[in-house]
Amino acid sequence: MKNSSFLIRTAVAMLSVATVSALSAIGWSANAAQQGAAQTPFLPLSISINALMVAMVDDVAHDIWEGGNKGAALSGREWQVIDEHALQLQAAATLVSLGGTGQADRGWVTSPGWQDWARKLRESGVAVKRAVDTKNQMALRSAGDALVDVCEGCHKQFKPDVPTEGILHVPH
Repeated sequence: MKNSSFLIRTAVAMLSVATVSALSAIGWSANAAQQGAAQTPFLPLSISINALMVAMVDDVAHDIWEGGNKGAALSGREWQVIDEHALQLQAAATLVSLGGTGQADRGWVTSPGWQDWARKLRESGVAVKRAVDTKNQMALRSAGDALVDVCEGCHKQFKPDVPTEGILHVPH
């Protein structure tokens, strides 16, 4: 009995030393853990949401909608461009959910309604990507129409006056 108790204490001591050594080797400390939690988990957007929307969302949305409504079949290059736009749309949705430097940005991103529209924007990008992957122009048209609905719905709720901050896109 004495021998087994000694073995258990020895094993526990060895595991404790091994654990502390392993944590030291990877640089863990309570202070480092707290510092990591206090840091922002993303890079802040250094422009306003309005600038981002005009530069990315508005521009790619036009090409997506026009591609879906083109009277002829899309070329390989056109599908490739719209594929890139689908990815840009998804990335922009994440960025607008974080907020930027605009006066209204902080209020928008803390609103559950804003976050819902950002999710719908991302879902629109996913639907466009699915249409591109299957080269289905009718699905692209449906995804483009749904994207217009998302844009108009969000603008109606959050940005009824255009332009905001005096930012306009280059006309197509």
